[in-house]
Amino acid sequence: MRIVNWNIEWMNRWIGGNDTPVWGTFKPAREVNGEMRPATGTPPEAARETAGRVARVIAALAPDVLCVQEGPSSPAEMRLFIDDILSPATGAAWEAIKGDGGAQSLYVLRREGGRARAMERADDTATRALEDIWEADVNGDMLLEGYDFTRQPLVVDVDPIGSAPVRVVVLHAKSKYVQFGESLWRNPNRRQEFVVQALEARRRISAEGFRLRGYLDALLQDDGAARIVVTGDFNDGPGRDLFERSYLTHNVADIVLGSTFYPELIFHHPLIARVPAPELFTARFDDYVDGIDDRPLLLDHFAVSPAMRERVVDAGIAHSAFEVEVEGSGAAREKRPSDHRPIWVDLGVPLSG
Repeated sequence: MRIVNWNIEWMNRWIGGNDTPVWGTFKPAREVNGEMRPATGTPPEAARETAGRVARVIAALAPDVLCVQEGPSSPAEMRLFIDDILSPATGAAWEAIKGDGGAQSLYVLRREGGRARAMERADDTATRALEDIWEADVNGDMLLEGYDFTRQPLVVDVDPIGSAPVRVVVLHAKSKYVQFGESLWRNPNRRQEFVVQALEARRRISAEGFRLRGYLDALLQDDGAARIVVTGDFNDGPGRDLFERSYLTHNVADIVLGSTFYPELIFHHPLIARVPAPELFTARFDDYVDGIDDRPLLLDHFAVSPAMRERVVDAGIAHSAFEVEVEGSGAAREKRPSDHRPIWVDLGVPLSG
């Protein structure tokens, strides 16, 4: 069974209308209260072009299960993408379950006729408890306050043909983004403002990582042979940035994978051992803090539970399928599939029957 995970950059900007979806979100220049407002949004033809690039990448990867971050805000909008673009490109019908996220929603899609015969949203006590508020000091004032996930993790139980269900947990952690961050960082008089906001964002990511890891520990304590795949955009990865080195924030990927003091509970990261180091990235962004332009970053991950480790046949980052769909520099949104590359993992016998 193949699981693909992909942060598909701002799908909500392709499709508007919510329950009565239409392609594009374009609004022409218009006068408002005597002032001219410039044109905004995405024209229908550009939206369809972007969606076509995305669908062709998905078709090349042939997932049985597709996990999506930054999906559209309504199930009807995702259904428009599936019916108009994805199904024709893949030759298959798709079932979709929507999670949390508003304008950047989580989804899990199942390809009908593939090696996943069914899926359903998990509804056990531990999973429902992920919706609860917990206490954390996310702003560094030494006081605990209520906090909950920026985007509630989406937990789906998938039923592979010929095998027991696999729990798929999809995470899109809090972003590290700071509004006007680069100008704040480059201004010596305002740099500390940036540091304060950046640290709060990282503390929020850490809080979400610790809460998710507590959930995984609870599942393993209940069943040491639990079959779990965690995936998504963690907004963090290998290496130590300035804030981890100097301000002592946490690496969320390390938190989710588990502690070396409890080796029997450590989750396996199948990409690390299978992707050559120069290709071990899923996004490229300019890093103005460390002064590195077009920095390769591994932000998207798989973590498989101990019982699933031996079922991993292969895993990778879909660089080739992605790059085929980038036209020119890819600077215009419709000339690239996304700002993240998809990742995939193949789970083998007895999962595939």
